[in-house]
Amino acid sequence: MPRPRPFLAALAVSILLTSACSSSEPASPAASTTLRIGLSAESGALDPHAFTGNFLMLDAIYEPLVTYAEDGKLEPGLAESWTVAEDGKQVTFDLRDGVRFTDGSPVDAAAVKWNFERWVSNKRFSFFRASQVISSVEAPDPDTVRVTLSEPYEPLLQEMSIVRPVRLLSPKSVAADDAFQSPVGTGAWKLASNTATGAVLERNGDYWGTKPGLERLEFKVIPDSQARVDALANGELDLVGGAYLAPITPVEAQSLSGRDDVKLVTGAPDVSIMLGFNPDGPAGDKAVREAVIKAIDTASLAKALFAGHAEAAKRVFPPDVPDSGTDLQLGFDQAGAAGVLEAAGYTLDGETRVKDGKPLSLRLLIPSTPAEGQLDPRTMAAAIADALKKVGITVEITPVDAAVYYDERAEGTYDITFFETLGAPYDPSSSIVSLFTDEARAPLWATPAIEDLVDKALFARDPGARGLAYQALYDAVAEDAGFVPLVYRPRLWAVRGNVKGFAVPTTDVDLELTGVTIE
Repeated sequence: MPRPRPFLAALAVSILLTSACSSSEPASPAASTTLRIGLSAESGALDPHAFTGNFLMLDAIYEPLVTYAEDGKLEPGLAESWTVAEDGKQVTFDLRDGVRFTDGSPVDAAAVKWNFERWVSNKRFSFFRASQVISSVEAPDPDTVRVTLSEPYEPLLQEMSIVRPVRLLSPKSVAADDAFQSPVGTGAWKLASNTATGAVLERNGDYWGTKPGLERLEFKVIPDSQARVDALANGELDLVGGAYLAPITPVEAQSLSGRDDVKLVTGAPDVSIMLGFNPDGPAGDKAVREAVIKAIDTASLAKALFAGHAEAAKRVFPPDVPDSGTDLQLGFDQAGAAGVLEAAGYTLDGETRVKDGKPLSLRLLIPSTPAEGQLDPRTMAAAIADALKKVGITVEITPVDAAVYYDERAEGTYDITFFETLGAPYDPSSSIVSLFTDEARAPLWATPAIEDLVDKALFARDPGARGLAYQALYDAVAEDAGFVPLVYRPRLWAVRGNVKGFAVPTTDVDLELTGVTIE
């Protein structure tokens, strides 16, 4: 979904278990069974069918029919297997036997059908193509769910793996009027408490899959990222990081990398940061867009602003995202940028180019405060303004309140502004809808021709045709000079040295702690 990027929280109390010891020997600490985790904001109401709740908390409590694994591979979740009809218009799921929600009720076809009916065709999920193409859901027997589509839709199975709205909630956890009451899922963890200062998850002792080695997760809400890093460094927390949990900045990550008692864990990037254009202003001139693309040295930008923890973007999606295509031929060429503007009639008048008596000035809309743990947009805005100034383009940086930033972007009160892809498991299908179609409130670049290419990519039936369709979309947007790929955002986590077995999760919306132990 567009993944509004949305960002999130919890509580921490240290529990130290002491091993048995004789009176003649000093006590020695045993391994802890509690992991203390930083959270940037309170976790919210944990309804998987709403736009509230921390993504990772939802992932811990609720499970999907299909899971998203490494390299975009789809694996069984609560569906043990599935069969796609030859015409692509029906998918039959065989449910895993014996699974129950933590309230004891069965995960059967009736429960799955009830979950689908809470979000299919709901206007709140209009961005979500699966919601639009599912025409019916049937439960022919307790172990089987049959989903019929209005047309073949290849991304359906991947979209069954996302966090909301497809995760399965117990039908008993809502009131008679269908209002959400309590977070009851099938996951490896269940909620013990949830307050403004933190949350506690306890291990689900009846979990059907591999049970975590840890018994308890204690989340502590610490809104300031530097304060979270300090809490990790002084031993108050065991784990921080992730885009939606307790983000740390590249500079903070750099400061942690030299410590012996803390381990910095990095993963391949899965999100791109891009600069987009409003075609209704000066950037409606393709020459202006081409000049902006050529004027920005993205390699230097990544190195200077991300402390070595990012790389220059060369495509819509990072290379590890399925169907991300090939690198686009968009390179830094300051002289070329000046030449494009000259050829289009923009001549220098002092430091600013002018055409038909009008100075070439672009309004760069940014949120006035950064998302927690993310790069301050003012820093990147200043670097871009400086780069464009060198080719004669004046940039007016316009910070607006973060709460209304997306409204202003949707209203088109900008000439240039920043965009991001959603990240796995939403990419590429959900992101291309949000970036390149008018179904989004504020697309990156949308024309009738581009929207037609989006549909061709989404509805391609076989892998070869799908790859070609995605590449055609990327090439067409690049031909329009429709965006500037800036950087691939780094994935950064940090743990105390005594935390063993932690690896960067498959996606930034996963809470993968099954193999984690604390010495």
